[in-house]
Amino acid sequence: MRLSPRLGTTLILLGAIVTSAGCATLTKEQCTIGNWQAIGYTDGVAGYYADRLASHAKACAKTGVSPDYQAWERGRQQGLKQYCTPTNAYELGRRGQQLNGVCPANMANQLQQLNAQGREYYTLNNQLLEEQRQLEKYQDEFKRLREGELLDFKSEKEARSRLLSLPDKIRSSRQRIANAEERLRRLDQLPH
Repeated sequence: MRLSPRLGTTLILLGAIVTSAGCATLTKEQCTIGNWQAIGYTDGVAGYYADRLASHAKACAKTGVSPDYQAWERGRQQGLKQYCTPTNAYELGRRGQQLNGVCPANMANQLQQLNAQGREYYTLNNQLLEEQRQLEKYQDEFKRLREGELLDFKSEKEARSRLLSLPDKIRSSRQRIANAEERLRRLDQLPH
C-alpha cells in the first residue's frame, strides 16, 4: 500500500492522538472525519485485535457515526504487516510487552520466540539494574563502616562482623553482574 503524503500525515496524527487518548479510543473529531482505513492502520500497527472496532463504535455512538468495518479492517491488515515483524516482536519484548496473537499463523511461532527472547532481555536487564543498586549499597556501607560509622548496629562487634562479611557480598554481586551482562550480550547477538 503506497500512502500519499497527506494520508501519511493523517496516520501519524491519528497515531499520536490514539496513543495519548488512553482509555477513549477515538475523539469526536476522529469519528466525524471517519477515515476508517487510517484508524484501522493505526490499530494494526499497535497490534490490536479485531474487537477494537467495537470500542470505536462505542466511542463514536454519541456522534451518530458508525464505523466502516471493511475500510477499518483493510487498514488494520496493512498495519499488522508493520506489527508482525521479527524486529517489532523482539523490541516489544525488550520493553516487557507480550506480542498480541494477531499475526498470521505461519509467522506466529517465530515471532513469539523472538518476543520471548526480548522479554528475557527485559527481565535480565531489570535484574542487572537491581544488582547494580545492591552493589552500590554494599560498597557505600563498606566504606562507611571502614570509616568508623556504626550505622544501625548496636555494638562495634556487630559493625565489625558486618564489615568482614561485605567483601564476599560485593564479590558475589560483581559476579552476578558480570554473568547478567554476558547473558545480555549473548541475547543481543541472536538474530532478531
